[in-house]
Amino acid sequence: MRAAAVLIPVLVAFAVTVGIAARRPQMESAIRPAPRLSNVRRRTTRWRWGGVAVGVVLAVGSAASGAALGVGVMLAAPLFALGVLAGVIVGELRVAAPIPRSASLEVRRVRDYAPRGLGVAVSAAAAGLGLVLVTTTALGSPDDLGRAGRWLVQQCGSALTESRGPWPGSYYSLPLAILVVAGLTAATFALQQVVQRPRQGEDVGVDDALRRHAVAAIVAASGILVTVPLAGVSAIGGIALLGISCPPWWMPVLGWTLLSLVPVAAALAIWCTLVVAVPARVAARRAVG
Repeated sequence: MRAAAVLIPVLVAFAVTVGIAARRPQMESAIRPAPRLSNVRRRTTRWRWGGVAVGVVLAVGSAASGAALGVGVMLAAPLFALGVLAGVIVGELRVAAPIPRSASLEVRRVRDYAPRGLGVAVSAAAAGLGLVLVTTTALGSPDDLGRAGRWLVQQCGSALTESRGPWPGSYYSLPLAILVVAGLTAATFALQQVVQRPRQGEDVGVDDALRRHAVAAIVAASGILVTVPLAGVSAIGGIALLGISCPPWWMPVLGWTLLSLVPVAAALAIWCTLVVAVPARVAARRAVG
């Protein structure tokens, strides 16, 4: 199916990106690793890779399940992204507070630690996905067996009707939206927990750096969850719209608009993948003098 043609390149791109990143030469730096925070980094990295493994299993299982009329294939990519997000979230939430804990009157907010550029891009992609799903759901029509939203239907004349399917209407968009909303809700909760957790008992600057990296990882994993289905739904919807032979003026415009979102979503997905797959090193600088 067409959705599989979107899923496979995404998974391949993820593997290639991780492979290239893993082979980068490590440069010497005049900094000293902070022991506790370095341990935190190692543990969260293991959880991230565990999430990747779970995501691959979920995606392959969903695609191979033969679920009704391609729903399994349609949900494979979002399930992969959800697994990645879950690994990032669990890893960050398992960061234990130091003992004894120190009281703090600090007021920390998510926006103080979120990466501005990436955060804006992921938020825009989430809004774009919502708009695309609302649009495709509104345009969907029942198929020949009455299943809602599976076809795109255009009346070409008094006696001629043209249809294209599968179409990402309510039959597909509703379960997809449920997965995405559930993932973003979990990510929002995790962001609050990461920002509000007690300091790790070492250098404040290093602790803030670790916190920023954790927030960036959760935002990036949310970006994967959003951009992968955005690329898939846009590709399927755009191709179907451009395939109608008797379209009103707005159909080609919408079709090309959807197709133009595909490379943008793919580029953002690769950016998010790099952030998740290559966690930044956390270190404390040596005292000078």
